[in-house]
Amino acid sequence: MQMHTPTLLLVNILVTAVLGIGLGIVARRSRRDGMVWWAWAMGAQTLTYLLFALRGQISDWLSVVLANTLLVATFALFAEGLCEFQQRPARRWLIWGPVLAMPLLVTLLMNHPQARPQLATLLLSFQSLVLLQLIIARRHATPGGGQYFVVAGLVMIILALLLRFVAALSGQVDLNQVTASHPAHAFSVLMSTLIIVLIAMGLVLMTKEQADVRNHTLAMQDDLTGLSNRRSIQQVLTQQIALARRSQRPLALLLIDIDYFKQINDTHGHLSGDQALRDVAGCLRERLRAQDLVGRWGGEEFIAILPDTDAVGAQALAEDLRAAVAQARFSGVDGQSLKMTISIGLHALELSSGNERDDMIGAADRALYLAKQNGRNRVEEL
Repeated sequence: MQMHTPTLLLVNILVTAVLGIGLGIVARRSRRDGMVWWAWAMGAQTLTYLLFALRGQISDWLSVVLANTLLVATFALFAEGLCEFQQRPARRWLIWGPVLAMPLLVTLLMNHPQARPQLATLLLSFQSLVLLQLIIARRHATPGGGQYFVVAGLVMIILALLLRFVAALSGQVDLNQVTASHPAHAFSVLMSTLIIVLIAMGLVLMTKEQADVRNHTLAMQDDLTGLSNRRSIQQVLTQQIALARRSQRPLALLLIDIDYFKQINDTHGHLSGDQALRDVAGCLRERLRAQDLVGRWGGEEFIAILPDTDAVGAQALAEDLRAAVAQARFSGVDGQSLKMTISIGLHALELSSGNERDDMIGAADRALYLAKQNGRNRVEEL
């Protein structure tokens, strides 16, 4: 069956235009997720194939020079978006070098129609390899499977370009006759359409999967301190209690409160109070072990779960935390020194009892209240 290349070009233009418009509608510069760059890339791709389709009907400066420049610009825009998505600095000389080189080289080769498309093929292959390297280098840091759609699309591009290059070298196809209904040209346009759909699907999935991870993190993390939030701590504590009972291993809980925190807010302002919370959170995180989990319980209160820790070990660790905060030197946003201490309520799980999560938290809270009553800057156990 003979495939009609101009029809396939029209399909490619329509598909890419629709994808570009769709990405442009959902893209937001403030999100910095690469979507804006990718929408512009789709727009450049659409214009590229429109100019290709008009070859022979418009000036070669448009259908050859500008079209090939836009084609390499499409890859550069994809690379910019990928760097923004990965939150890494873009190596602009590597990304935009081919875009600057293409119009100059194509102009110099205007009278060498056989060499011109071969040059474009080499530049596009180079850009595809750059994109492939960008994705593979950060594959472990990128959540989900969307990235593999993009990788598959890029591999297909490289293989298609290689086949075109070999076919042109062997004289089987004239790459300048892009609208001719030759099987090689029709196959190239068809593959381009399928690849751009595949890559667009991958990019959208990547963005969604990253947003899902970010939303999950925000749902389980305290914005101010970066520690686990109340919901996360409650879930982990429930799991740790069940694990401790099954394995008959100790478990302890610390409830920690900054002494006289209201005075910090009243004297130095709420921004200094926020800074104090961040500083104490950092101090606690540094002193606790890798197996422990510390979170913000609410207000100026923190909570620490200590797996495989009995009452004696928890007491020693709590005293270490208390002394570390008391000896540290903090400062507010105004630069003034802040002297802070903490009170700690401790409760160790009794494996023989039927205590559950709320029972442990309640016991630690009563111990904290006792520490406050007995003068603050101390550890009490119940």
